[in-house]
Amino acid sequence: MKTKRKVLAKRLLAISLAILFALSFIACGNGDSNEEDTQKDELVIGISGAISSLDVNQEAGILNYYIAAIVSEGLVGLGNDGKVVPALAESWDSEDAKVWTFKLRNDAKFSDGSPVTADDIVWSIERAMDEQRSPGVAIYFPSYVESVSKVSEEEIEIVLEESHASFIWAVSNAGGLFVTQKDWGEAAGTIGSPTDLILGSGPYKATEFDPGTGVSFEATDTWWGGEATIPKIRFEFITDDSTRLLAFTNGDIDFALNIPVDQSQQWEDVDGASVEYIADRSYYGLTFDPTVEPFDDVHVRMAVSYAIDAESIINGSILNGHGQVATAITPPEQFTAAISLDEANKRLAEITHQSFDMASAEKELLKSKVADGFETTIFYPDSYQNTGKASLAIADNLKSIGVTLNVKEIPIDQWLTEVGNGEQGVAWMIYFPTTAEPAEIASWLLDASGPGYNPANWTNEEVADLIAEAMSATSLEAEVDPVIEANDLAQQEAIYAPVWWGKSAVAYSDAVSLRDYNSFSLISQNWPGLFSLK
Repeated sequence: MKTKRKVLAKRLLAISLAILFALSFIACGNGDSNEEDTQKDELVIGISGAISSLDVNQEAGILNYYIAAIVSEGLVGLGNDGKVVPALAESWDSEDAKVWTFKLRNDAKFSDGSPVTADDIVWSIERAMDEQRSPGVAIYFPSYVESVSKVSEEEIEIVLEESHASFIWAVSNAGGLFVTQKDWGEAAGTIGSPTDLILGSGPYKATEFDPGTGVSFEATDTWWGGEATIPKIRFEFITDDSTRLLAFTNGDIDFALNIPVDQSQQWEDVDGASVEYIADRSYYGLTFDPTVEPFDDVHVRMAVSYAIDAESIINGSILNGHGQVATAITPPEQFTAAISLDEANKRLAEITHQSFDMASAEKELLKSKVADGFETTIFYPDSYQNTGKASLAIADNLKSIGVTLNVKEIPIDQWLTEVGNGEQGVAWMIYFPTTAEPAEIASWLLDASGPGYNPANWTNEEVADLIAEAMSATSLEAEVDPVIEANDLAQQEAIYAPVWWGKSAVAYSDAVSLRDYNSFSLISQNWPGLFSLK
């Protein structure tokens, strides 16, 4: 099995970029009013970050995925319910989850009017698999891909070395495949740049891109899925939160994604505003490294785990009630492509978990080799102030049993570098999944094959076998049991201390209507169709 340290670092970079952009604001501008009260034809989106490339193969932040969802397609796409839907492939088949055949639709065209061919798709897959050409998405195409071939103009075949039901996500544009025209791609200087932009087969095409200011799109008349409901979309890069709130207050911004939960009341107080909260499938928790003293002692890990008052963190001023106590790494919504939410919640509630109990924390510490207490440091990324506040709350609890937890803020790029480096005994783990695959989070955080395979540098043969079983499952339903069991075994050893599963707040004014919004929406197929302009 290949070492995952390098791949894990890239995965965490992609996910953390996704987190950074997921903390941004999305807005729909009112436009200039006039006496005729004409219908708006442009959705103006204000985002708190910026992107340097339109090419997800190069830059895999969540904003890049939002853009790619309307410009580029994979063989399959994502529905608003998180389930796989047809895209450039109108159907697919794999009886053993090893040999995959995709029947291509014959009416797909790129936005320049040229047809999408089997050669274009094979070339795009081969490009995506190349770590040098596609550092942002190559992680979705691991070494078990044996071959990619054109069977005919109507069919391509992908053969894996072993069965993997989860492979379907790799060839989606919520995962790792963004098809472009082969001849155009080979001739382009830099795909995704202001000069070359990007050529896709989706409902929109890019018309202008400036990494410093924003990017513009307009609807195409070539998309196989029909006419887009919003003629134009503009992303404006806005970096100051107070400026964004002021713009919302003044009616210049009409929709905002993931407003900070500790500021949500300010948004609710804006005249005509509505604020809604949704579970976003995010995981926040502590990671213990059993190769670093004194966390090589299970009683130390247990003591710290028992000292975490997750309910107070969630229901107090830190999250203002917008979250759910986590009993495992994988949130319940991540299982809904395979089982119901009620069933997922029920099963996750049964997992071994160290609930807040200071008496138990003290008893565990007394059993440890550092019964008199110890001193350690936890670092949190500067982009996630709530984890800093939570760290201080945990430190205050630990102080009462003689443990000194120093809390320090570091830049997120430093955090990315140091997570799982074998030097930190305790660290924060923050993860936003990009697919609806039940095993996605567990496959990265619970692959206990050995040091470097997971951020805890934990080795457990039984758990490693469970994750291998989940990843080689022939259906998403078959992933559930091994993922649940792997979570439980990790909790029995207190390798991780789950704290909360996150919620996101969205705010919108009466100038825009939004239907069926959830954590999958902005990476779902033709997401602008969820919006209506007034």
